[in-house]
Amino acid sequence: MKHFLVVLMFTSLFMSAQNNTKHIFYLHGMILEIQGVNAVSETFGEYRYNNIIEALKNTSAMVHHEVRTQQTDYNTFCEKISSQIDSLIAKNVNPKDITVIGASKGAIMTMTISSINKNPINYILLGANSDRLEKQGDFTLHGRILGIYEKSDTIAGKDYQFWIDTSNEVEEFKQLEINTGLSHGFLYRPYEAWLKPAKAWIGIK
Repeated sequence: MKHFLVVLMFTSLFMSAQNNTKHIFYLHGMILEIQGVNAVSETFGEYRYNNIIEALKNTSAMVHHEVRTQQTDYNTFCEKISSQIDSLIAKNVNPKDITVIGASKGAIMTMTISSINKNPINYILLGANSDRLEKQGDFTLHGRILGIYEKSDTIAGKDYQFWIDTSNEVEEFKQLEINTGLSHGFLYRPYEAWLKPAKAWIGIK
């Protein structure tokens, strides 16, 4: 009986430690769908996907990631990530310990996930917004959102004020302008300009 109680106590402590683990879902840009994990842009250079994943893992978070292809269905993928978030919460993971980070197309998908999933988790958008998205996007966002945009980005460098003004169901929505001079290439590598504020938003020192 004593042995059973010791095992039970150890198991409970282990589960508690597991549930305190932070979880990060990383959604990459479109170029990887076309070229694969070793994608290279003529304009922005290598998309260092593996370096980004390693930088996120170095935070001690559990990083969930998957390289999409051109055959990946947009809505099905977003619904799958939302279901995975629900599964974590069902296992007693605190919503504040779950974050979705999306870059470029991955950031737009992140906005879709935020519309599907009403749990108060964290979201970080890297290079998502544009005039086109504001005209065509139909999102009802939830959770805590940090929108990071690059001043020199000519592809998706618009600020997030439109979404801040129209998102009435979010817990919190803040935006941050960075100025690396790298245009849309700022999200191709784990630059501290976006990684440091992302970690702060997640609650990682």
